[in-house]
Amino acid sequence: MKTVLSVQHLTKEIKGKMIVQDISFNVAEGEIVGLLGPNGAGKTTTMKMMVGLSKISAGNVQIAGYSIKTQLSKALPHLGAVIEAPAFYPYLSGYENLRQYQRLHRNGRKDWLREIAGLVGIEHALKQRVGTYSLGMKQRLGIAQALLRKPKVLVLDEPMNGLDPAGVRETRNYLNRIAADLSVAIVISSHQLSEIEQMARRVVIIQHGRLVTEQRIGEGISEDNFCITLHINNIERTSEVVADLYGHDPHMLEHKQTEKLSNGLHSITVAIDEDQVPQLIRALCVAGVEVHRVLPAHTSLEDKFLEWTTTRGEVS
Repeated sequence: MKTVLSVQHLTKEIKGKMIVQDISFNVAEGEIVGLLGPNGAGKTTTMKMMVGLSKISAGNVQIAGYSIKTQLSKALPHLGAVIEAPAFYPYLSGYENLRQYQRLHRNGRKDWLREIAGLVGIEHALKQRVGTYSLGMKQRLGIAQALLRKPKVLVLDEPMNGLDPAGVRETRNYLNRIAADLSVAIVISSHQLSEIEQMARRVVIIQHGRLVTEQRIGEGISEDNFCITLHINNIERTSEVVADLYGHDPHMLEHKQTEKLSNGLHSITVAIDEDQVPQLIRALCVAGVEVHRVLPAHTSLEDKFLEWTTTRGEVS
């Protein structure tokens, strides 16, 4: 796929203090990438430099091959962004706000406006004054506005803030459609890590203004071995059975975890091959252990995020 956003050794220095230092990553058309980090990590500053709202101290950003530093007027038509809270005329309708934006940029296609409104799910509210919009509706309107110029890159800073669960799911769905149907590259920062895990192809983790890691979803998140969690009534007997069957496997022992549950049962998580699960269940039943639940276990993006950031400093 074609690279449409290239962040190259991006650096921001203010009064001798490094806010962002040497951040580099690329994004291809139709790809969603999560930009993640603890509070104060430099995510919003990085995004502001990416869209030309903050001066770049060193490095560069290229949008569709055009430099934000030296070719801003050529780069901006290929860029859409919602950084912090989008601003609108509250006394105008949603439609009038979008039309005003189109006129400013000499783009008068009403059919495209309505198509974008339908894509983000605000077509039913276009005639209402924006002052009556909920937070979620204003965020959708902001994304619709950012898409009016048919950008190749969309940069979104915390678009799910303040949304209820239904709003979060709807936002995730239409962002997936934007990437898939319009081939728009999306960079999104969010604290909703479970949602990023469902949307993004890759994540870029920064902390203290530096790049911590860049990972594809599924690589470095899921472990090599299949893991299961069992809810059982006898942890001592279960541990004996597991040791008898797999005590020779150091990887399994490394991932073995136990916990006492509030209902009086215990949980035990072990890393074994998937085809060994029936053998383990049979052995536990023979040993008189009551198995109440068998659950697949995996390492979530949230778990890995905490691991990546806490090993390099406290999460703020």
